[in-house]
Amino acid sequence: MNSIPEAIKQHLIYNREQLSLSCSRITFERSPRVIRYESDLAHPLGNQVVSYIGASPESSLNEIGQIIAQYKERNRLLSWLTWSHDAGNQDLERALEEKGLKRAASFTGMALNLADWTYSDPTIPDFAIKWVQAKSDFTSFREIVLPPFGLHGEIGEVITHFNESSGFGEQPICRHYFAFLDGRPVGAASAFYNGETIGIYNVATLEAYRGLGIGSALTAYAIREAKAAGAALAVLQSSEIGLGIYRKLGFQDEVEIGYYLG
Repeated sequence: MNSIPEAIKQHLIYNREQLSLSCSRITFERSPRVIRYESDLAHPLGNQVVSYIGASPESSLNEIGQIIAQYKERNRLLSWLTWSHDAGNQDLERALEEKGLKRAASFTGMALNLADWTYSDPTIPDFAIKWVQAKSDFTSFREIVLPPFGLHGEIGEVITHFNESSGFGEQPICRHYFAFLDGRPVGAASAFYNGETIGIYNVATLEAYRGLGIGSALTAYAIREAKAAGAALAVLQSSEIGLGIYRKLGFQDEVEIGYYLG
């Protein structure tokens, strides 16, 4: 399927696969119907079904039960994503609930065509954005990004290592940006590159500096850099709180992503 919703989904799959490659504790599995990964990390981000497409409601119910059982037998906290554009998505969501998973959240997959995109940033006094090009300058990531996303303990260390290896390895696949106000790092955003598509992740601002437009400025900066590098499409997944910010930047709502826990 060649569509914007599918491009959003495939970029997240790419991101999750790269996460698994950065951590030996994570095992990634891809089959014609199921894309998932598993680890011994006690966090739902460490154990996730990213995509499932069943052949029929009957066979889906049985297979879904088997997949869930694999995680439960190992005492893993499982998260399962659903995609509104997938065929049979409503059947899948009913089956997940029948098997005991609960819908914990919904996210919106958004996209922005970069061909004719322009954006004028509001002025923020004593403000600057820098592309972080050295691992030694990356230490603020833990303080800025991990707390807002609830990434504490082991999962926080895994995510930090993933972002370090993605941005500063021999073949970096992303660019990390920090925002500075009065010389202090107060915000962050990351752009993961995959062909002509970039995915925006890790958009976060320290609590004391929220509401100043820092997240918007970081996202716009990352998009400009990507467009200059040849990217044609920007994608992201947003919670309800971020929708207005990204819509002002020109992003369009494209797909609903269900987030189930069990």
